[in-house]
Amino acid sequence: MTFTVIKPSRENAFRWLLAGAIFALLIVFFSPSWSAFRLWSRVPELSGMIETRRAVSVLAQVDHPGAEIVDPLHRAIQWRLFFPLVGRALHLPHALFFSLAHLGCLLVLGFIVQLLRQTKYEWDEVGCATVALGSASWFLTSTGWLGYFDSWLALGLLLVAFADARWIIWLACLLAPWVDERFVVAAPFALLCRWLRRPDQFELGREAGVPAGLLAAFLVVRLGLLGDRSAPGATLIGYLGDRNYLDAPPGRIVLGVWEGLRAGWLFVAMSLFAVRNQRPRLFALGGALVVLVAVGLATAQDYSRSMTMLFPAAVLGLLLARPSAAGWWRVALRGSAATALILPAHHVMNDAVVPVFNLHYALHAIDHPPAIAMAEIYELRAIHAMERAEFARADLDLALAIKLATNPASPAKQRGILAASQGRWTDAQTHFSLMAEHDPQNPDAWLMCAQAHHALGQAAAAYSAIERALGLAPTDWRSRPDVARFLAKLGPKP
Repeated sequence: MTFTVIKPSRENAFRWLLAGAIFALLIVFFSPSWSAFRLWSRVPELSGMIETRRAVSVLAQVDHPGAEIVDPLHRAIQWRLFFPLVGRALHLPHALFFSLAHLGCLLVLGFIVQLLRQTKYEWDEVGCATVALGSASWFLTSTGWLGYFDSWLALGLLLVAFADARWIIWLACLLAPWVDERFVVAAPFALLCRWLRRPDQFELGREAGVPAGLLAAFLVVRLGLLGDRSAPGATLIGYLGDRNYLDAPPGRIVLGVWEGLRAGWLFVAMSLFAVRNQRPRLFALGGALVVLVAVGLATAQDYSRSMTMLFPAAVLGLLLARPSAAGWWRVALRGSAATALILPAHHVMNDAVVPVFNLHYALHAIDHPPAIAMAEIYELRAIHAMERAEFARADLDLALAIKLATNPASPAKQRGILAASQGRWTDAQTHFSLMAEHDPQNPDAWLMCAQAHHALGQAAAAYSAIERALGLAPTDWRSRPDVARFLAKLGPKP
């Protein structure tokens, strides 16, 4: 794919159909957490889930571009404004806005298919290689975590490395740094891959001059003009000084490196193998790979995501291997695809490892929510908070329990009792009414409604509620001490 003019043809149609089919296949094997997305849309207070936490900050950017990010974990994205500005300018609904990351995934897959077909790969070889490349962190993060646009970082790097039209390269260097600053670190490596692919066509001044100027201009604006306006965690010193990103078990670091490209590491190895007889090129590529891995690990909490900077090397290995591919290469491609789909995938950070599940599990989780979505846990936590006189905490937990519960009668009762104990009888009436609405056969629900109405001086409503309670309750219910006391206080109906 040259990204010049794509003429309609059967070949191009098949290429994009294959890219779409691979996208669907990857979603089946590495599904987004639909339950987390659905839960957050229904209960925005649950913004701490890893699948949606950055989305809160990104939406804040849409509303107030350049404003300080409240969440300290995501202050580094303060000036990643390309997509927030697009969303703001086009007034995109949230679902459509976040799907731009998925669109980026499809474009990356389509670009890879186009490159491989131009390099004379057969259709089955293209499919296997693209599956292997697509099962990497750039795809898993972009589809699985809302607010992450790693697919566009990957696309920008591939364009710099392999697009034919220079204006496309320039456009990538102009826009991609505002998607993710790591583009500035990885773009020279992408240009190195460009040189290694076609050294005879690479003119240093013409190929690298304009990109270098555009990247330098970005650094002047980002670190100079905007540096003083950044929150501490959004500056380079503040971000790197916040924590030691290499403070993790060695096994987790190794896993993070693997999960960054997964089966794509075979193609990175192939790029080194392809230039093995050309020492300067071998040392340049090998040295750049080592440096970029070290920089990625040392400057990012997300180990696996940081390996996206090396993505052009994986594609380069495929492009260099094809002209002299041996018979074993076709077997290796099939094995890489099988390995990518069969081996479990993870998001790896320096303080956690989060598994990626398949579509069957993700759909099952919609009806079987995790502990963070269980109303009973929040209700129990609220009861303990009330025992410790932490009433504000209890009220917040009960509000969440009401939203999360299939039947909110129980947490509504507890919230009503909390409000009544503080003399907030209007709120108590609201919560007791909710309890009665969802548990209408419970005489205690109507008793509590009657008590709230009586405290508010609503005599008629109080008598109506207690009569309904008496009609539902067993004959000895009225002799229960609390009921008897309230009936005495209420007196006979006038």
